[in-house]
Amino acid sequence: MLISEVNPSRRPLIGFLTHRHKQFIAGKNYAAQLTVEAQKHNCKLVVYSPADIDEDEGVVSGNLYDVSKKKWLQKRTRLPDIVYDRFSFMGTQAFKKYAAYRKKSRLLYANNRFAHKWNAHRVISRHPKLSMHLPETAPVKAETLADMLRRHKTLYAKPVNGSGGKDILKIKRSREGQILFSGRDAKGTVVSAFYHSIQEAEEALQKWCRRRLFILQQGLSLSLLPGMICDCRVLVQKNRTGNWQVTGTIGKYSPLAQVTSNLQGGGKPIALHRLLEPHFSLDEQQAIRCQLQELSLTLAHYLETIYGRFIEFGLDFGIDTSGRVWLIEVNTKPNRELFRLAGEIDAYLESIACPIEYACYLIEQTYLSGLDKWKPEIKNREP
Repeated sequence: MLISEVNPSRRPLIGFLTHRHKQFIAGKNYAAQLTVEAQKHNCKLVVYSPADIDEDEGVVSGNLYDVSKKKWLQKRTRLPDIVYDRFSFMGTQAFKKYAAYRKKSRLLYANNRFAHKWNAHRVISRHPKLSMHLPETAPVKAETLADMLRRHKTLYAKPVNGSGGKDILKIKRSREGQILFSGRDAKGTVVSAFYHSIQEAEEALQKWCRRRLFILQQGLSLSLLPGMICDCRVLVQKNRTGNWQVTGTIGKYSPLAQVTSNLQGGGKPIALHRLLEPHFSLDEQQAIRCQLQELSLTLAHYLETIYGRFIEFGLDFGIDTSGRVWLIEVNTKPNRELFRLAGEIDAYLESIACPIEYACYLIEQTYLSGLDKWKPEIKNREP
């Protein structure tokens, strides 16, 4: 069934919830691409922030992309039939306002809210199969650094809420007993410092955390390319039939000095086989790929049983030099530019199509089940 056949009296409206500050709209280019895709399904897409919507009044003062003119227009619309939540952490105050809005919102969402890194780690560690692929992780507290450095010569300190590789510290213990901190601060500036004792390092770490919750994570041997940090991103998404699929898998690498392989921090995409070929036979490479796919689908299904419905996950896996696969991070608002930059255009285009197709699937299923009353528009006209 075409989505236009669900309710011929009006075109379904998909909401794109994001952060906006004056003229800045987070994810605007991606939203424009989604608008083009939505038109193929006779849908419209409105981009808005929590401050732009009044659910009691039934109106959104949002932005719609004019495909023919290639420009954004401010429009007043009815409430969306379904919402694709792409609000990422944009600072404490903005995030608090977003969280308060989501808590009271009565709209239909294609994706639920997720947990911060430490809570997510604890949930995943309860799964007997997935727990085997988690690096040792603990919240930053007094004595945690000293305790973990006894077992691992390299650690990573990460904020539980954050993205783009910012505020992440690599902590390395030298043979001489010195402790080296290197990383990128909240502005993305590369920083480094030496400390001569655990006590000095503990004090510096507490200052870095600035009373926010951080985790310490076991460092892994991920230099599949000499002098580089290497890992891979698996994009797993819901498709037009409501089922999970692996849309694409791509490698990432960055110089060791950059600490992480995040695209925002100077990381670059690379075909996965180019990371694996120098170290593993064809059979071993295939086994690793199969393991990545199996773990990704298992994780997606499992997280939905805990947190409710999701539309996609960007899963970062590390593959160490022995071939062991590690789950590093779960992203619920993943970037798909890696595939475009690597020339994997089919995966890139499908990664844009899937959210729209799944949103249409949910609208159709909700309408057919009678849960949505398809109420008339309130105080406004069709966008």
